[in-house]
Amino acid sequence: METKGDYPAALRLFEQIAKEGDRNLAARSLLYAGLCYEKLGKREAQNAYERLIRDFADQTGVVSAARARLAALTPAGGSPASGGMAAHRVLAEFPPFAALSHDGQRLSFPDFTTGDLALLDLESKQKRSLTRNGTWLGGFDGLAKPTNKRTEAYGSAHSPDGKEIAYAGMNGQGIFELRVLALDGTEPRVLYRNADLLHLEVEDWSSDGRYILCTFALSTGRSQIALVSVGNGAAQVLKTFDWTGPGKLSLSPDGRYVAYDLGGDVFLLAVRGTHEAVLVENPANDFNPIWTPDGNRILFTSDRTGTFGIWVLSVVDGNPQGAPELLRADMGKTWPVRFARGDSYFYGVQTTMQDVYVAELDPETGKVTAPPSQASRRLVGANRWPEWSPDGKLLAYVTNSSPGEQQGLSALSILSFETGKQEELHPRMADISRLRWSPDGRSILASGRDERSRGGLYRIDAQTGDVSPVVQSGGLRFPWESAWSPDGRTIYYEMGAGIVARDLGTGQERQIRSDARHFALSPDGRFLAILREDPPNKFSALDIVALDTGQSRELLRVPDAVVFYKVLSWSADGRFLFFNGVPGRTTELWRVAVENGVSEKLGIAMEGLLQVRVHPDGRRIAFFASQLGAELWAMEQFLPTPEARAITLEK
Repeated sequence: METKGDYPAALRLFEQIAKEGDRNLAARSLLYAGLCYEKLGKREAQNAYERLIRDFADQTGVVSAARARLAALTPAGGSPASGGMAAHRVLAEFPPFAALSHDGQRLSFPDFTTGDLALLDLESKQKRSLTRNGTWLGGFDGLAKPTNKRTEAYGSAHSPDGKEIAYAGMNGQGIFELRVLALDGTEPRVLYRNADLLHLEVEDWSSDGRYILCTFALSTGRSQIALVSVGNGAAQVLKTFDWTGPGKLSLSPDGRYVAYDLGGDVFLLAVRGTHEAVLVENPANDFNPIWTPDGNRILFTSDRTGTFGIWVLSVVDGNPQGAPELLRADMGKTWPVRFARGDSYFYGVQTTMQDVYVAELDPETGKVTAPPSQASRRLVGANRWPEWSPDGKLLAYVTNSSPGEQQGLSALSILSFETGKQEELHPRMADISRLRWSPDGRSILASGRDERSRGGLYRIDAQTGDVSPVVQSGGLRFPWESAWSPDGRTIYYEMGAGIVARDLGTGQERQIRSDARHFALSPDGRFLAILREDPPNKFSALDIVALDTGQSRELLRVPDAVVFYKVLSWSADGRFLFFNGVPGRTTELWRVAVENGVSEKLGIAMEGLLQVRVHPDGRRIAFFASQLGAELWAMEQFLPTPEARAITLEK
């Protein structure tokens, strides 16, 4: 299913295993059969998920995944409501960061194969490029990265009349710009430019067509909510945050208020004057606010019932009225896109599957002695970033069950391979990634953001989940890679394409390299393996750097068509380095001998294979693989009429 895309053949195998295999294999096979049916656009997917939930209730992890998929297919977890509410899939492959036009007929999105802004007609499925000068290096890996400072397209928003699109781009000097592009073929015009911007997000276009709502991330680490005039490009800053700012923003239809989420709550900000209000404050996670077309209510997503549902809150003159009411339960991993064609509610459904796998290798020959198998049977499709404990008895990884682009709702799972027991910690952090266990086994180093959204490197207590900062950037950026020295006194980390060593006792830092982003520290702490990119000459190199002398030697050189920076890990004995080659969607795992640079395939290939971690015994490896995906859905008659709402209140 993952490597060949032959879904009918995969279905036959899964159905056979479901009949004859043990209960765990049977349950997992039904889940995968459902996914195959979805890929083929067949309704049998729902039957497979319902059978799994009915007949395999003891397989909790797989059942949880089936419930999420079933909720996505029938967002209430069942048939459409009696009031006529009905959902249907609009697009099977919903591009990241896509924006929907007000009439619900077109999508604008960054084309990650070219870096240009593209437009897709949802009826004809015809795509065309709107810009002509974008470039990308190595595809898209979560954050856009300029190659030679040519223009690139980012997020966008459609004008109310559908004649123009506003989008964020980067000019030849690496400066972010807000541009407006007319669909009649004329060249885009720069509406706003600011050299102090670290990033710019286009959030919404006012209903009267006069303003574009944006968020600015400044080089100082601060963030701002701003309205930019379509007429003269003047920016009106509505609110400034001393750290990374809000998540989703939504401008009211009358243009008077901005709703936004921050830290798991929902807030309101007046466009004119100083009025601010807390709309939703709850220990649960409340996020993704969106105004209803009448401007009298706010919809938001919440997990306060234990699953993700959509709630509605009345708002009058910028203040909440009454308590929020549950509108739709068990929506699964969905997020709002917009209301279009009146009250038709368009939303994204996350279909991404991420899992941690463990495989066994012969350390001498590299031959696979036990193929990859899922490390955990809980929350299938939601696990990533594995890391072995120093004694090899525990495997830590990040479990994420949040919808859409929301990455804040994560747990730190710790699995014992001796007892099979799995525990969860809930550190007060967002975007937890790239785990590194301390040499004494008492804490875990992780990249991410704290409660105030400050990016950095944080230390998580492996027993309590308590969080303490090690390095903070104060803004959107946070370290991509990190490593402990064997004695636990020094931490190496990457920040802004430079590798830094930090003494934990004194806090003093020294730069190791300024021209590299991805690295791995050898088990004895003497060497760094570093990826060095050379775009002008179209190659990437893997270097070995001696930390005592600073001397470097090139171990391996590959054309930049082969991307291997996402997997860079030493073997337990320091004799080999693991990396991945990407000939297509399937990722192949390789290793290269540190002594002579001879490389070889290991016979493990999966879509989106990331972050290999080698067990201390040298015979096991853990990694995670991602099958990314999202769908666009629409729900008609989504909002209850005043009459229906009155009947509900009477009951």
